[in-house]
Amino acid sequence: MRTQKSYTPEFSHGEYPTQVPAPNRIGVGVDGGSGGRDAVVLASALARATRAELMLIAVYEEPLLEGVVPAQLGWTSVQEDARAMLARTRDSLAPQARIAVRSNALAWRGLLHVARLEHRDLLVIGSTRHANHGQVGLGNIADELQSHLECPLAVAPRGMRGDADARLERVGVGFDATPESEAALALAGSIARAAGAELFVRGVVDDRIAGVALAGDAIVAEQLTSLTDHAQEAARATDARAHLEVIRGVADEGLRGLCDHVDLLVIGSGHSGAPGRVQLGTTGETLINEAPTPILVAPRPRHAAAV
Repeated sequence: MRTQKSYTPEFSHGEYPTQVPAPNRIGVGVDGGSGGRDAVVLASALARATRAELMLIAVYEEPLLEGVVPAQLGWTSVQEDARAMLARTRDSLAPQARIAVRSNALAWRGLLHVARLEHRDLLVIGSTRHANHGQVGLGNIADELQSHLECPLAVAPRGMRGDADARLERVGVGFDATPESEAALALAGSIARAAGAELFVRGVVDDRIAGVALAGDAIVAEQLTSLTDHAQEAARATDARAHLEVIRGVADEGLRGLCDHVDLLVIGSGHSGAPGRVQLGTTGETLINEAPTPILVAPRPRHAAAV
């Protein structure tokens, strides 16, 4: 059973937020490697779509022990090298971007510090070098940022640097009527609205209950109807051009299929993370290690209670 609706949304004053600002201060982690360039291409596409200000950030790691860096090298040279790398990256991929160089014993803490200090409302990073070409893969920095980062986190697939003219014409989002998915839908809608893009909302009802009890099919049918009603109301509230689909299946498989048809997939954080922070749930962890499209994770709503 599949329910699908496409419509021009109306302005809503219901329980869902009608307008959430699109990101307008985007930070992107750049390390001089291919993953950093992937991240700059994605961040540039998001900045063009939302008319956001873009900042390229490089963090050079301080040694935990003195004397690790040879005296003839010195910290001034390391800083200058990082700044020169950022300048080259900016000139080739993001001419309008600002640059920031920071030192920290841990790269992820440096990125977190700059994101807070510079009031970034979106941080973009690249995938691990072990990810397959064209797919997203969770690296150490993204993993460490979880439960600490207070703004949305986007991860670019490996090889995206080859698509410098990437555009956001179709934005996808997963929805399951939880506060976390409502936050993801509101953010996805704001990006789609700012970019003039179409918004594709997909809900997935787990139908594995059907084989457990005689009433299983009836329960799933009721859940499909309920989720469709919630998703329609929430999508309409975004004021974006939305297409809604609610299907039976497994969440990660259903959203993985959506990846093939969109330029960006927005997901909510897991239910057990700290309110106001980014934290992947089970579905998010699966997607972020195999998706063929950029993934953007919205923080948990600040009013959400940890479970």
